Amino acid sequence: MKQLQRAAAGIAVVDALVVVSTVLPGAPLLPMWMTIVACALTIAVLVLTISKVRGLRVSGLKELFGHLKSGLPAWAVVLVAVAFYGGWIIALVTLASGATAGNLKHENGQYTSTQRKVVRVLTEEQYVRAQAANQRMFCAGAMAVAAGALALGAIRQAAAGSSPRA
Repeated sequence: MKQLQRAAAGIAVVDALVVVSTVLPGAPLLPMWMTIVACALTIAVLVLTISKVRGLRVSGLKELFGHLKSGLPAWAVVLVAVAFYGGWIIALVTLASGATAGNLKHENGQYTSTQRKVVRVLTEEQYVRAQAANQRMFCAGAMAVAAGALALGAIRQAAAGSSPRA
């Protein structure tokens, strides 16, 4: 379980770096494959963590948060909370702001965005901003999921230490 927690923490850090780099003005745009790999790794770690957590029983939120506090140091609980809630907020705000632009393409020197079968021609600057927003939205969501997987692993580990049947 510790290896999954380390993997989730590492993935959350990579996702956070992608989110920060897409906000900084003038920062070079990261290749889209990095976003895809980060999201795929996040999903893999979440699935593995959930498979290890099956059978976990808690009798309420108080016990759940008690296991979280005993499974992670206080500073890590704060970082996990910031990454989890901050990731979802960043993803939702980016999506709601209209900064994302659907299916982006660059063909024959022309930048386009297709959304609901409507094709819009974009300038290069609009195209790059939309790509950055798409990366930010996906990686922010992945960061939140990775933080959740980290917390879930810590809860499971703490619960296993306090219960003989876990």
